[in-house]
Formats: sequence, structure tokens, C-alpha cells
Amino acid sequence: MPRVQFLGTGNAFSPNGRLHALVLIDGKILVDAPPSVLPQLRRVGTSPGQIEHLLFTHWHADHMFGFPFLILERHYISKQDTPLAVHLRAGGRELLSQLSEVGFPGSLGDVLEDEIVWNEAESGTIGESGWSFERFPVVHTPETDPHGYFLRHESGFKLLHCGDSGPCEGIESWADQADVILVEMGVPDFVESPNHHNPRQVQELAERHPEAKVLVTHNYADGEGRSGGFPMPDMAGNVVQLEDGDELSIEENGEFIFVKN
Repeated sequence: MPRVQFLGTGNAFSPNGRLHALVLIDGKILVDAPPSVLPQLRRVGTSPGQIEHLLFTHWHADHMFGFPFLILERHYISKQDTPLAVHLRAGGRELLSQLSEVGFPGSLGDVLEDEIVWNEAESGTIGESGWSFERFPVVHTPETDPHGYFLRHESGFKLLHCGDSGPCEGIESWADQADVILVEMGVPDFVESPNHHNPRQVQELAERHPEAKVLVTHNYADGEGRSGGFPMPDMAGNVVQLEDGDELSIEENGEFIFVKN
């Protein structure tokens, strides 16, 4: 049964109760690689060696700085015969290679060459997983080459992963087709930023697309029952603010069940 796990739901500041935003699909597909990726995988009993595909949304540290640790662990601890397929935009390979060399000088050059398949296609199937993707541009810090993913499962289930983005045409062009919209909410309402959604904008997105379930990640607010930073805002209707450990269970007919941690 297909499964989408939300291993982290926080923004770059990791509010109390939240690790960096991270999605794990079917125990073998990751979207992004935050600095905390190894403990996040271990928390749910998944070995880095089980990861077969890694999709990147953009080049901010809270979405990519875990990459050298992930491939280091796969090479020395949980090495598998199956190479890791990394799905990314043109130029990403060079950037990740530089990051790996800075992090572990002289240790990962052969790993990057021999144990990774680099895929710069803008759409296609994700191996034999039953999933396919289409990448689309979103609005975020332009230097990070920000993109989202429209993910389809062979059951018919459709997930719109918006990456990190403020409201934009890219999201709107796919939202009507999605069963679930995963959207970041990186700033509170008193912050107006073209690069992030705030709660008001998330609520407006949900009202424009009432047939979809809107799931909030990359949240600026503390997790449920936590204090010390920003409190969770009140959200209505088809909006759910995710907590670390929540997940979606997908049926054979494409229907889904939201499972609270």
C-alpha cells in the first residue's frame, strides 16, 4: 500500500517540536535531504541504504545539507547494490559535488561518480515505484532554482508538492488536479514575503481548491503542545497543519487516509 510519511514539518529554524521539512514515499523515495535526514530516517526505522530515489526542490541549506551525510552513510554503513537516483535540475550535480567535497574532502568523489545516477529530466517515472513526476517552477529565492513536483501514483492518487514557494501560477496551474496539496507556510501573517505562504494565503489557497486536502509543512510555528516560539495559527476547512510523524495511506483505488502521529 503506497505511503507518504512526513518525517519533518518545520522551516529552516526547526521550531520547537519540528525537524526540517522532509517527505518519505514508500520507504524509498525522499523529497529533499535536510541536515537532519539521517536521524529522521532512523526515527521511522528506514535505512539510508533503502532509499532509491532523491528528488530536490531547491538549493537552500535546510533542503540539501544532509546530502553528503546521506551518501557517506550509504557508502560506508548501509551500502546497497542499487545506485541512488538523484532527480534534479541542470547544474545541481555540480553544486552537490562541491558541497560533498567541502564536507568530506577527498572522500566522496568516487561515490558521486559510481554510486549515483543523475537524472535531469523534467518529468518521467520514478523507477519501478509506480510513481511519476512532473517538475514545475515556483516562486522562492531565485538563486536557489526553486521547483515543485506534481506526483502521480498508478492508483490514481495525485500529490502536489509545492516545494518552498509563495503563491504563484505554477502552483495554481496544477492545484485543481491534485488530491492533496502539500504547501509550505514559512512565515506568520504579519510577514509579507513573495517567497513564502503565510496562514492567510494558505487559507485562500484552500478556499480556491476545496476539493483537495491542503497539508501544511515547513511551518514557522511550534508543534502541537509546544511553546517558546510562535503558536500554531487557527486554520479552517480542508487545511491540516502537519506534525512530524503524520502520514498518508493510499488505497489501491487512489483514495487516501490521513493518519495522525
